[in-house]
Amino acid sequence: MRSIPDRIVRPVQIKQVTPSELRITWDDGLEVTLPTEYLRRRCPCATCLHEAEENTSRGMFPLMLAGQSTIKGIGQSGRNAIIITWGDGHNTGIYTWEYLRRITEDYE
Repeated sequence: MRSIPDRIVRPVQIKQVTPSELRITWDDGLEVTLPTEYLRRRCPCATCLHEAEENTSRGMFPLMLAGQSTIKGIGQSGRNAIIITWGDGHNTGIYTWEYLRRITEDYE
């Protein structure tokens, strides 16, 4: 696993390459294609984090419902984050550059 540098790395490109994959290219040259389901399961909003914690403590791994991991849109949130609108309308997770990089590296 790569270590995160002291400075905040930033994506230079975020592109949906297939209906189920998002490619992120970082300014330090790292490029990773992530499954949209992976991103949805790691939604950083309070509701999703709480549900994930509860499910893990119960030993449950919930299934994705149809459309839940389909990306309807990606928007900028300030200068250091994006918000993904999912197929079921969920859009409260703010994916900061630091968080995106961490889950990108965890995926590798």
